[in-house]
Amino acid sequence: MTTDNKSVAVDLNKPFRFEGLHFKRWRQKMLFYLTTKKVAYVCTSEKPILPAEPDERQTKEYESWVEKDFLCKNFILNGLSDDLYDYYNSDKSAKEIWDALQKKYDTEEAGTKKYAVSRYLKYQMTDDKSVEVQSHELQMISHEIISEGMSLDEQFQVAVLIDKLPPSWKDFKSVLRHKTKEFSLESLITRLRIEEEARKQDQKDEVLVVSNNKKKSTPAVLKPNGKNMKNQNRNRNQNRNNKNQNRNAPQNQNGQQPPSRNDSEQFICYNCNKPGHMARNCRNRRRPAPQANLTEEQLIAMISEINIVGGSEGWWVDTGASRHVCNNRALFKTYSETEDKKVLLGDSHTTIVAGTGEVELKFTSGKTLILKDVLHTPEMRKNLVSGYLLNKGGFTQTIGADLFTITKNNVFVGKGYATDGMFKLNVDANKIAPS
Repeated sequence: MTTDNKSVAVDLNKPFRFEGLHFKRWRQKMLFYLTTKKVAYVCTSEKPILPAEPDERQTKEYESWVEKDFLCKNFILNGLSDDLYDYYNSDKSAKEIWDALQKKYDTEEAGTKKYAVSRYLKYQMTDDKSVEVQSHELQMISHEIISEGMSLDEQFQVAVLIDKLPPSWKDFKSVLRHKTKEFSLESLITRLRIEEEARKQDQKDEVLVVSNNKKKSTPAVLKPNGKNMKNQNRNRNQNRNNKNQNRNAPQNQNGQQPPSRNDSEQFICYNCNKPGHMARNCRNRRRPAPQANLTEEQLIAMISEINIVGGSEGWWVDTGASRHVCNNRALFKTYSETEDKKVLLGDSHTTIVAGTGEVELKFTSGKTLILKDVLHTPEMRKNLVSGYLLNKGGFTQTIGADLFTITKNNVFVGKGYATDGMFKLNVDANKIAPS
């Protein structure tokens, strides 16, 4: 039983099979393995020369060296892949095989210094990955540089690690840079770990709100008051032109402008029979009927999504929508019913709004996004998040490589992916109330 345990323990020291990569690591492991077998010296010593008339001691030393060389040679060959085994399997001694391997693969790995330095300089941390994990990756590259024979001062590594922190750590970087007392690399990594844990705790309680309750009216919200919108625009432009004409009108000798023809009492309006203005400027003038593409019912939003048949799970970003839209009553956190409200679709058709309320979107990143004043439209095919309102709420939206990313103040919020001609957000199922 003891013999079996010893053999198992020795086998654990056997290095991985070398296939042409990571030669320095394999060489170190192989030297340790050969040392445990007490044959490592054969790799660095020449074959002894037996004199013409050797004595008994010289003969034993020669025979011992030949035996050790045979064992060492086969230990090395067994540590190679099958292709390399066939290539180096010959009548050569263990030292010759060892020297041939070093000559070939040490030369090939000589250029890794430049690549290691290049990776070290170009490395940059990102917000979508753990800072602690990325700091260890940077340390591995620095250790690779040191193993190549180049020295890196510890304070230099500390300064580089601080400089390569992600954008959301900008304030923390400034704090570390203004520290007058020097600290070790391990101390810095400990600080980063503590700071990252604190940020994770803060993010669990963080709730982001997107609301369309603004004092200014948005141009995408249509609220007709029964008047012709084209004529309203024409009257506004006409009033603006009248102001400019009055400002640029010639003045008399007393510095006063001559009276306008429209203000003369000689004109009598044939619309209201009152003097002082013409019929075209009459306030009581009859207005033409509304255009056919406007409805007398209250329109509260415009949506570019026009397919209202069928169903589609999840949430989709619509940059052409002026309001958030949800087709599932069960997704609302708060809800109030509405009457006589409709949404205008991209094909000039309308769909009924059953109610409004708040909806919570829980991204797979752990962030929670609260959508205010979401319209409940049961006939809509997709749940839509208004890209316009996200922008108004201070969120940065980035599109590239079929990905949609949402950030706020350089902090990652969530993302989506391109599918069916739109971007679908990565959110968890969030049913709150029974439908």
